[in-house]
Amino acid sequence: MAKVKLLHNAKAGDKDHSNQELIELIEAKGFSCEYASVKEKGWDKFSDDTDFLIVAGGDGTVRKVADKLLQRSLLDKRFPVAILPLGTANNLAKTLEVEETTEAAVELWQSYRKRSFDVGRVKGLEGKSFFIEAVGYGIFPSLIRRMQSSDKIKPHSPEEELELALEELRNIISSATTCYCEIEIDGADYSGDYLMVEILNIKSIGPNLFLGPDAEVDDGVFDVLLLPEGHRDEFQDHISDKLKGHQVNPALMIIQGKQIKLKWHGSDCHIDDERMELPELLEIIIEVQPQALEFLVP
Repeated sequence: MAKVKLLHNAKAGDKDHSNQELIELIEAKGFSCEYASVKEKGWDKFSDDTDFLIVAGGDGTVRKVADKLLQRSLLDKRFPVAILPLGTANNLAKTLEVEETTEAAVELWQSYRKRSFDVGRVKGLEGKSFFIEAVGYGIFPSLIRRMQSSDKIKPHSPEEELELALEELRNIISSATTCYCEIEIDGADYSGDYLMVEILNIKSIGPNLFLGPDAEVDDGVFDVLLLPEGHRDEFQDHISDKLKGHQVNPALMIIQGKQIKLKWHGSDCHIDDERMELPELLEIIIEVQPQALEFLVP
């Protein structure tokens, strides 16, 4: 019997995910299940006889677990991670094509396969050393700030929150100003004025925007999205189409690379879903750490 450890964020999304219900569902499929809440101390103690970890939560919970796994010694046991997508956006689960329903996801663990997952290492940024989703400047950190505003109407469901974020993003794009970015991708210079620069490790970010439809989590490169003034209207139309329920990927400027050097002449930055204010002209270097994590996929 395979032994698993369930790492649960009961606050993810808007559903009541009872720990007992999850345990019963997992054990009914033939697994021996140990439980821990990621909100309590000691959740990150993993037994060597555990076959894989289960993260029940959203993208932020997956990152929290990834942080602990990346801190472990190379001599420690490597734990694959299975995702139960219970969050709002679940961009990581969508990239990995994990089943959206809990029952369907658990069912597939009977015949799972492991998939390696590259991680982005960040140099030059105090307190932040890695990312699993994206690092970016411009429009998206502005969106995070708007969505965290205390006077913002609180949505009642994940669907309502995603729609509100798209509407905010469309408004931000219409009034955003370009900012100069010194950017070098694998030694080639792409410096210029941009509305947005995103170094993508997965296919979608934010409110399920598939900005890197060709991104692969195990190919050893990042997809770098550059949005100049000339693509403003096209990107805004893309947001409007998505609000209407249409999923059409815009033809954006994307360059692949393993090492990216950046100096954004502004202060807005985000690493995964966290916004940061940076000193002006702070240079950061981003490099691929290949196959740093493993996930279970269909």
